[in-house]
Amino acid sequence: MSQVDLVLAVLVAFGVVYAVLGVLWWIRDRADRAVVARVDGAHVDPYHAVATVDGYQGADRAAAAELLLTDLIRIEEDGQVAVTDQGADTARTPEHPVPAAVLATLRGHAGPWPLNWLYVDAEHCRRRDPFLRTEDARWPRWSGHAEDRLQIAAILVAALLAGWLAAQLMYATGAFSANAAEILVGVIAGLLTWGVFALVPHVVVMTVWPERRDRFAEYCRGLLPHPAEAALDAARRERLGRAMAYRRPSEPDRWPLDTPGAF
Repeated sequence: MSQVDLVLAVLVAFGVVYAVLGVLWWIRDRADRAVVARVDGAHVDPYHAVATVDGYQGADRAAAAELLLTDLIRIEEDGQVAVTDQGADTARTPEHPVPAAVLATLRGHAGPWPLNWLYVDAEHCRRRDPFLRTEDARWPRWSGHAEDRLQIAAILVAALLAGWLAAQLMYATGAFSANAAEILVGVIAGLLTWGVFALVPHVVVMTVWPERRDRFAEYCRGLLPHPAEAALDAARRERLGRAMAYRRPSEPDRWPLDTPGAF
C-alpha cells in the first residue's frame, strides 16, 4: 500500500468514526425528546421554569413580581426596591422559598436596594439556590448541567487525526531516520506540527458539531409566563423592568475639564 493509499484509508476510517458519532448524537437527541414528551407541565415549578429559561436572576424577577402584587415591596422612581410596612412584617413572608428569599434579603438592607444586584449577594444565593438546585435534580437540564461527551469524543478524534497526519509528515521528511539530536529536533517539530494541525480541525468541530439541545429549556419556553408576571398591569410591569435594568448613577467628575486648575 502506497503512502497516499494509507492516508486515504485513514481519512475514510476517521470519516466512518464521525458518521458513527453523528448517529449516536441523533439517537441521543431522539431520547432527549422522548424524555421531555413525558414531562407534565403542571408539576414544573413556575420559578424553576423561569430559572431554566432566564437563569436564577429571572427567578428573582418573578419573585419580585409576586412581592409587588402583594404590596410587600415597592419600586422607587430611580428603580431601586424597598420593603413596605407590610413586607417588614415577618408574618407576611411568602411560603415559596424563592420570593421568601428575595424578601428576606431586601429586609436585610436599611434602605432601597437594586433588585438586579441580588444575584451577586452571597447570602441571598444561600437562601434561594438550594430550592432551585433541588428542582434541577428532578428535571433534565442537559446543556447547563451535563457534559456533551459526544462533542468531547469528536474533538479527541480530531486531535488523533491531527497527530497521525503530523507523524506521517515527519516520517515522510525523514525525521526518524537521522541521528539522536536530529530525532529530538524532529520530535519537537512534530509536536509543534501536531498543535498546528490540531487547531484547524478543533475549530471546525467546535463550529460545525451540533451542541446537545436543552429540550427541557425549550419546553419551559413554551409554558405560560409566570403567574405573577402575567398578572402585573402595564405600570407595574414597566417599574419591574426598570428595576431589573437599574444602574447606579455615576458620581460627578470632581475635576471637569472646564474647571480652572484642573490641570
